Amino acid sequence: MPSAQFLHLPKAKQEQIIEASLKEFADYGYDLASTNRIVARAEISKGVLFKYFKDKESLFLYVCDGHLRDYMDSIPRGPFDDIIAFLRASTLHKMRFLHAHPLTYQLFVRILKDAKHPVYAKVIVSQLSYVHQFTEDLQSIVNQVALRDGIAWEHIMNFITWIGLGLQEKYMSSIPDTVDNRLESSLQPMIDELQIYLDLLQFGMYKEGFKP
Repeated sequence: MPSAQFLHLPKAKQEQIIEASLKEFADYGYDLASTNRIVARAEISKGVLFKYFKDKESLFLYVCDGHLRDYMDSIPRGPFDDIIAFLRASTLHKMRFLHAHPLTYQLFVRILKDAKHPVYAKVIVSQLSYVHQFTEDLQSIVNQVALRDGIAWEHIMNFITWIGLGLQEKYMSSIPDTVDNRLESSLQPMIDELQIYLDLLQFGMYKEGFKP
């Protein structure tokens, strides 16, 4: 958490410092990021920066948490008739968000591609806590009346989570590090495969009328 001094700054100045930090961390990653470049871009002294944040790690985690929260808050909240409709809408939203926030994309790809980094791992833990909270929120915006007997909400969310993690692991190495003209085409195979699993979730694996 930043100091009270930072939180009492005018909003515009807070944003200037955070955006300067975001650009530095996105361009160089945590280890190679320079607080000298950050303070120069933010137009403050290094002494002042460390009055606001106790060290580079606390600044990095604050920047990541803020942008992760913005991302999660921007996902459509419905209401949706079913979980499949929500997942399709949120996938489209993610594509648009990535194009609109290239530095956030660049930073989070760095983190996901080096997930064992001790500082990056803390961001991933935070991400999981946001996702957990979001799955709880989903229960209030998605129609669950039509779920088959014996199928609980937890089963659905576990299935979706496992698919997401599997696709992320499969395609992460082919995703570009920055938002460029390759991004949409590189993400399309992952989106197409996700669509197969969504159809499987919605319609099952057998032809209509087939009874195994």
